[in-house]
Amino acid sequence: MNIVDEYVRRNPSSRAAYVRATRSLPSGCSRNVLYYPPFPVYLAAGRGSRVWDLDGNERIDFNFNNTTLILGHNHPAVFEAVQSQLGRGTALGAPTEAELDLAEELVSRLGSADKVRFTPSGTEANIQAIRLARSYTGREKIAKCEGAYHGSWDAVDISVAPSLDKAGPREAPRSVRQHEGIPSGVLINTLIIPYNNAEAAADVVKEHRDELAAVVVEPTQRDMSPKPGFLEAVREVTERYGILLIFDEVISFRLSPGGAQKLYGITPDITTMGKIIGGGFPVGAYASTAEVMKPLTIPETSFPDLRPARLGFSGTFNAHPVTMAAGLAAMKELRPPVYKKMDNLGQRMREGLRSILNEEGVAAHVGGIGSFFNVTWTSEEVTDYRTTITGDRTVGRYLSLDLMNRGIYLLGHPNVSAVTAEEDVTEALNAMRRSIESLKPIIKKRSPHLLGS
Repeated sequence: MNIVDEYVRRNPSSRAAYVRATRSLPSGCSRNVLYYPPFPVYLAAGRGSRVWDLDGNERIDFNFNNTTLILGHNHPAVFEAVQSQLGRGTALGAPTEAELDLAEELVSRLGSADKVRFTPSGTEANIQAIRLARSYTGREKIAKCEGAYHGSWDAVDISVAPSLDKAGPREAPRSVRQHEGIPSGVLINTLIIPYNNAEAAADVVKEHRDELAAVVVEPTQRDMSPKPGFLEAVREVTERYGILLIFDEVISFRLSPGGAQKLYGITPDITTMGKIIGGGFPVGAYASTAEVMKPLTIPETSFPDLRPARLGFSGTFNAHPVTMAAGLAAMKELRPPVYKKMDNLGQRMREGLRSILNEEGVAAHVGGIGSFFNVTWTSEEVTDYRTTITGDRTVGRYLSLDLMNRGIYLLGHPNVSAVTAEEDVTEALNAMRRSIESLKPIIKKRSPHLLGS
């Protein structure tokens, strides 16, 4: 029985749920990233490092809701904090002390910020951070890295995964719509720089120095490590010309108690966050100095006068009390020994995968940093978007499906959590060895250059 047939056999209830879902949801779900053929598994429960689907299949989770659940599923500290807050109310329609507590925790971790504004998602954090930069600088254009994802909205849904026939030169990429429905005017105000090419990135910034409000960078783009000198060069050129540097740490904030910026010693002007700071609940935030945050400040007046801030952002679920309580509980659990444990397990996964591939005579790039690990099915070293897309993504899809058949849940941004055990890693590596063995006929057919002679 082949991989797909075995997957279908093991997941009849998920298949039925998918057929039902397509009647009311496009592609049967509300997040494109969660769809894959022939149909996605529908999960019913999670606890610790394990998840269970509608058919009762148990799998070790190495996805954790795309890196969100850094403490695993239903962590007792988070569960207790949520229950406590629910006993006092859900959305109360006023500021709460939970918002203050989490804001103070994040400011103390960052060191690059005095103030924080909360949003319901990382996408909205990036929306507001970029508008803040435009307001503060009086300029309109932004620059982002080719291949970087900063949310599904017009200004940054540009050159996320462009085809090379449209993308232009490697050193000076063109701005390419990621999806239909984005106005052509957006392309004028969103410039593209290459990740991990310090000189070329600096050249684009210099050329447009009088127009740029901000440069937005994922410090570890799609889990790729920055080359020595890249972040430093972007920081130097933006600082020289009064352009705000925004670090999108929605994913990378898990790399140390103070995020990637503390790990690499680079201080941005604005930091956007999400995922782990909500303890498993919807959240986003952006943080900066009191000076940069001035456009958000409502001028103080005597009652009953009220004057508006230069920037007005609202949101019914901003700083939702349940999210704030869950996020603070998660942050309190994340102390230095926990990061060290995750780093060690992530390193073990990367080293184990490299060893397996070498022993099986398969060429592939094993990447990741800290608690992240991944395999790109290419013989090239992966350092940016254009080397990433040399990988055979179909082989990656087969690997994911085969691992699900073997009890491992592994999708985009594979990662270990604070509750991942040594035994989980051992079981996963054993399953990956068997999967890679079973994938050899597929690799031989699709990408024979990846197999040794």
